[in-house]
Amino acid sequence: MKRIGSIKSLQEEYGGIGYLKTINLGVQPIEVDKIVGSVGRPQDLDGNFRFKWRKPSERYLNIKSKMEKGEILPPIEVYKIRDEYYVLDGHHRVAVAKELKQKFIDANVIRAYPLRPKREDIIYSYRESFKEKTGIDIEMTEIAGYENFLSEIEDYASKNKIPFEEAVKLWYRDFLDSCELIKREKLNKMFPDKTLGDLYLYISTHKWYKSEELGRDVGFREALKSFKEFNKSKNHPRLKFLKLLPIRG
Repeated sequence: MKRIGSIKSLQEEYGGIGYLKTINLGVQPIEVDKIVGSVGRPQDLDGNFRFKWRKPSERYLNIKSKMEKGEILPPIEVYKIRDEYYVLDGHHRVAVAKELKQKFIDANVIRAYPLRPKREDIIYSYRESFKEKTGIDIEMTEIAGYENFLSEIEDYASKNKIPFEEAVKLWYRDFLDSCELIKREKLNKMFPDKTLGDLYLYISTHKWYKSEELGRDVGFREALKSFKEFNKSKNHPRLKFLKLLPIRG
């Protein structure tokens, strides 16, 4: 079995259990590939959750034998932060599951919210809130993006005098069509570190500014081409005008 890298430390990433607000979600199947760290022993384990300096122990081989036979073992215990899991109990079972390329494993999941959140934690919380309100899951790197999207949907519902749920469906249809235009113009190649959601936000913001400047509603397609030219210009550093990203509404 190939041993590579190392795993994340909950202590190093977030300061330890004392810096988390937790909710027990109970036992449920979780994706093995999303188990990325340990609560107590990351320094001893490699990227496959195997001990770095030891040969497989008798305990490990016993667990492996049982799992290969399909025997049901007690669930592991993990902390879930965003969509990643940190193991509190069950490192051997995780190591075997990874070796056997098992897709899922039963776990008692403790949902954890960092009291000292990183930027990506804040973005994730906005993403989850947006998903809860709309049923739509959109990946972004901009914190203001989800609030802007909600504002667009609410404006659409108000202007067309339709229920919020219907506005969500129509807005998302337009969003997907716009993402296809973005890919067709290869803007995602110009900004490889940004998501399609980010680029839609940038172009929508550019469209808003451009419409204000020209005194007319600028369509998304026209705004896209203008945005592309704007960011090709040597006189305009990319995304300079988006530093503040105001929430419209």
